[in-house]
Amino acid sequence: MDKPAIRAFIAASSWFEDAPDDVLDKLADAAKIKNFHANSYLWSMGETNTEIFGVVSGRMRMYVSGTLGQEFALVDRKEGAWLGEACLKDDLGRAIGARTLAPSDILVIHRTVLHEVALDWPLLYRNLFLHQVVTARGLYGLLGGMLFYPLHARVAGRLMALVQEHGQQIEEGILIDIKMSQNDFARLAMGSRQRVNRIFRDWDKRGLVIMQSDRLLIRDIEAFEQELAPFE
Repeated sequence: MDKPAIRAFIAASSWFEDAPDDVLDKLADAAKIKNFHANSYLWSMGETNTEIFGVVSGRMRMYVSGTLGQEFALVDRKEGAWLGEACLKDDLGRAIGARTLAPSDILVIHRTVLHEVALDWPLLYRNLFLHQVVTARGLYGLLGGMLFYPLHARVAGRLMALVQEHGQQIEEGILIDIKMSQNDFARLAMGSRQRVNRIFRDWDKRGLVIMQSDRLLIRDIEAFEQELAPFE
């Protein structure tokens, strides 16, 4: 990835919206591209990080984990996402972790560069604030679902989020063009794999969601949206 491509990737981020040319040039000069295997950690819970990360390719998962090793997925991030902004404030251990779900190319910039940029271009903080508002809104919605919605509605909600990110309209319905296991959905919806398996079997019998070439196919999106109702 050459410097013009790196610069264009940075300029496309909402973090750097309206950034002047000299800021974009400085960020591009400081950026490095690192390659991560699937299931690699950018940082773990409790660790500190001193860099911000832009997802050039691949897929990331933000998660929290328990003392016994159980993991709950907060949100998945795809190409174009930026992570790690908490390092700009302090060196406290991170409350959430970040790891790759697939082989990923990650753009990395050290926080000292961001601090230097912000001195000359303080609108960076405005952009980060707006990013945090959107992020917090999503987390509050997720928390409400986990607290008050039954498991089938939580799984359906996670599936609908994947439709927005990876759904492809085909003749038979909407194909989610990403491979997800039932263990993945169990982590996403905070349920057991066995219960999630029963939910998918029920959807398959009813013709709502079926497997097609190792991908999930929602055959009737309007009927499936009824699964989001918070009642068993």
